[in-house]
Amino acid sequence: MYFLSKSFSSSQAGSVKFGLGVFSVFCSYLFSGMAWQSSGRTHEELIHNLYKNKVIVTEKIKNAMLAVDRAYFTKSDPYEDRPLSIGCNATISAPHMHAHALEALCDNLNPGAHVLDVGSGSGYLTACMALLVGEDGVAVGIEHIENLTSFAKANIANWLEHADKERVAHITFGKNLQLVTGDGREGWTPAAPYDAIHVGAAAAKIPTALYEQLKPGGRLICPEGPVGGNQFLVQVDRLPDGSFKRTHLMGVIYVPLTDRDRQLGIGGFR
Repeated sequence: MYFLSKSFSSSQAGSVKFGLGVFSVFCSYLFSGMAWQSSGRTHEELIHNLYKNKVIVTEKIKNAMLAVDRAYFTKSDPYEDRPLSIGCNATISAPHMHAHALEALCDNLNPGAHVLDVGSGSGYLTACMALLVGEDGVAVGIEHIENLTSFAKANIANWLEHADKERVAHITFGKNLQLVTGDGREGWTPAAPYDAIHVGAAAAKIPTALYEQLKPGGRLICPEGPVGGNQFLVQVDRLPDGSFKRTHLMGVIYVPLTDRDRQLGIGGFR
């Protein structure tokens, strides 16, 4: 549930201890303003522009995003390259951020993989992941607001009804594409461990459960940082020995990864 990205460039190295291992930290990224110039009049034009502007760089990510038309996942301006409200104080991420996330996870989004999308919102990214992991894989989208889970299920059902039947023939709701309601900060143990985990909101600290549910060789992408402060899109790789390597990819501004009541403003929370 992305809100806004920002230009950022830094280079710093260090290490930090965290429970299961040593995190190697290295930050080096320059976010391209070309991402914001990728809007299109059609879905095909949007994806072509993301590819032309080198936001999408691999054929398999381009083909997956081409196959999932954003018009089935948001009610207005689906081909604008910007985040859009989907209700419940949530957003569908800008297309360039979906592309960045899929590219960052690309090497782990393979047939047979288990992947988790925390804060799945509209269901768009979960659908792309389901295409990439194939019939023998599992793509799980977890959302802590039941209305958003229902919204995503309706979106994906509508997309599947209108999509190229040969392209989506392997996707079965409840089997290799699952949309569940729960606290994504705790991960989703029934389909763990995961080859890839994507988190669509900013955590003050990446939750321990998500580290624990990542396979050796797996990769996690999560915005990290305080609300209103410096946030970074962080890549976490779990190494064969069980330790973790952290890489800062870019500066971002995301909505916070929080509990259901705070997001909905229930019980005095705002």
